[in-house]
Amino acid sequence: MPRPVFYRIDTPLRFPIYRDADNELVGFVIAVSTHWRALTLFGGILATFESRQAATQHVLARGLAALAAHWQYYDCTAAAWHTCLIQEANESTVTIVIGLEAVPGAPTKRLSGDDFARGDILTLE
Repeated sequence: MPRPVFYRIDTPLRFPIYRDADNELVGFVIAVSTHWRALTLFGGILATFESRQAATQHVLARGLAALAAHWQYYDCTAAAWHTCLIQEANESTVTIVIGLEAVPGAPTKRLSGDDFARGDILTLE
């Protein structure tokens, strides 16, 4: 599986995308070479497009909805993949629940840009 790239909060030229109805931050877009990437709140790649407008529309349509999907988490310390759910996400951290359901007692883990830089991966299935 190709390793996804995550963009830290301090990445230059990362443009925030806000929902018009309530001005809620729903994700980001970033220019990469001649393309634009649609990113989640925490910097995970949703998709790549040829135009900023297309990437922006994708973030508006899928940015928050993607947070409810099952994700795959690679823990580089344990060298293992885990299915997980996003419990909480913001610009600098994401908290995941390991497993298919967020049940009481399920293990959780908080990840930051430093974890992704170290080699942890969080990607959609």
